[in-house]
Amino acid sequence: MNIHDPLYAAAHPEPLTQVTLYSAPLIIPVTGPVILNGTIAVSGSRVVHVGTRRWVWDTLESELAAGARVEERHWHGVITPGLVNAHTHLQYTVMAEVGRGTYGGFHDWERAFDDVYDGLDGNVWRDSARAGARMMVQAGTTAAADIVTDPEAADALASQGMHGVAYWEVMNWRNSDWKTAGISELVGHLGTMRQEGLPSIGISPHAPYTLETAPFVDLPDIARQLDMRLHIHLAETPMEAGADTDDLTIYSAAAWRDRHWTSYTELKREGLNASAIQFLDQLGSLGPDVHIAHGVWASAEDRRILRQRGVGVALCPRSNRITVTGKDAPVRAYLEEGNLLAIGTDSLSSSPSLDVLDDAAMLYDLARAQGYRANDLSHRIIRMLTIGGAQEMGMHVGAGRIGQVNAGATADLAFFDIPVDIASPAGIETTIETLVRHGAGTNRATVISGRLVYNHGAFSAPSDETADPRA
Repeated sequence: MNIHDPLYAAAHPEPLTQVTLYSAPLIIPVTGPVILNGTIAVSGSRVVHVGTRRWVWDTLESELAAGARVEERHWHGVITPGLVNAHTHLQYTVMAEVGRGTYGGFHDWERAFDDVYDGLDGNVWRDSARAGARMMVQAGTTAAADIVTDPEAADALASQGMHGVAYWEVMNWRNSDWKTAGISELVGHLGTMRQEGLPSIGISPHAPYTLETAPFVDLPDIARQLDMRLHIHLAETPMEAGADTDDLTIYSAAAWRDRHWTSYTELKREGLNASAIQFLDQLGSLGPDVHIAHGVWASAEDRRILRQRGVGVALCPRSNRITVTGKDAPVRAYLEEGNLLAIGTDSLSSSPSLDVLDDAAMLYDLARAQGYRANDLSHRIIRMLTIGGAQEMGMHVGAGRIGQVNAGATADLAFFDIPVDIASPAGIETTIETLVRHGAGTNRATVISGRLVYNHGAFSAPSDETADPRA
């Protein structure tokens, strides 16, 4: 057998020469049961083993090369996979004053946003985006869906060695100029982003109220030919709501589906009750390589369409309050009906922080207030925070998978300083609920691709911590 054959190499790995062990009273792998008094073995950028501390040590004994270096780092709290922020605009970190405002409606927030945005010099975006990425790393976030509006902000994720997708935002194109100017401009920006060394590139058609029909028809095809994912602001505002009936769109759309509409706005002006989700579905703009942000104004039929098409939703509850979207997302319905869910902070221009656990706490309270009574709520929210966000970006499977702790997965870890009770099943459940409801601000260390890139007093041993992992 050729030892360079990848199948052989996978089954017969080389002896390990350097291993870092992270041990804690409670580890939440997400793809397996919680582990008490557990250890995660990391070599290079990947997880080698995860299990009880004794089992990991026993297993490693036969896998270490002669003279191998093993370092163990003990943590007294909870270890989870690195968190995933499924919707953010890191370049707007400098616009926090807008997020601190109070508004009478969504358009009032838009005007305040535009006033500040238009007054900023484009040179601020790079530093602003990088600062936002660093804030996320400090909060335990290791991957994100970051929407890029100005090219200077494109390398935010790469600046911290983070995973995720940098989505180029496409907005304000009419059908008349899309073919003649819009596509070529898009291609130019994507080409520039490819030269930046970004973790992954995607396309974000902004919203049905800022783009006419032609871009929504073309962009999915362009993205799929380039093997890129798509991310859309959808069902965020009241104008995107449709009639709240039990009718299936395939039967109820006869009044509008066969006409060639110039835009969703035109359809709404004529008094027709199609939702934005139903309209984009008719255009073929949805699919399993798409995830949407917000999903506030999503009826039962809209939620069915999202499930049917494999479209995930990034819930941003704090942003929805600040931008005055008119109501909260139907969290209970999404959970009970089985939609794919993740969590996003949005940007500091519409949210108080970039700590995704702040939104997790609010989603917990919203789900309970809306009547969700099952005892699995904390577990489901942890899934949203980790593998749910990874799945929405197509990063939950394969050799580079994130959002989980298992053998072979990318070694992205977060270390939370919360009280841990593992003396009983009830104590374990209380610990997990505490993480979800009160974990914001408690991350003390972050590992990305096996490197300790943030260490706020978690480990006294020397580390390779640096503000810029590429340095």
